[in-house]
Amino acid sequence: MPIDGGMEECIWTFRRRSEQLSLRREETSNGVNLVVVDSGTSRSFAFSDVDRLIAFQSDMEAFLIRTGWTFVTFAPDRRSGRDRRQMPRMTERRRWWTDSRPDESV
Repeated sequence: MPIDGGMEECIWTFRRRSEQLSLRREETSNGVNLVVVDSGTSRSFAFSDVDRLIAFQSDMEAFLIRTGWTFVTFAPDRRSGRDRRQMPRMTERRRWWTDSRPDESV
């Protein structure tokens, strides 16, 4: 749910060995901030609009992955219903439309 009718609070969490880093967006009267919390130390990056923040955050996430960090969680978890990843597929085929057609000339 959005905070005060504005941006919804979302948190991206990364880990590297025993270190943990989280990214959070927050609205301000001047625009938006990306709040980075690393080992309990918080740092904010201010942006005039959310599009610039998203571009910066995307670059930061790519840098984190390249330097050994692993994405571990996103909050809030919006999934609902059954978790299909834990169920066997049995005979279900995901991409049946890519199967070749039987040779009709035989």
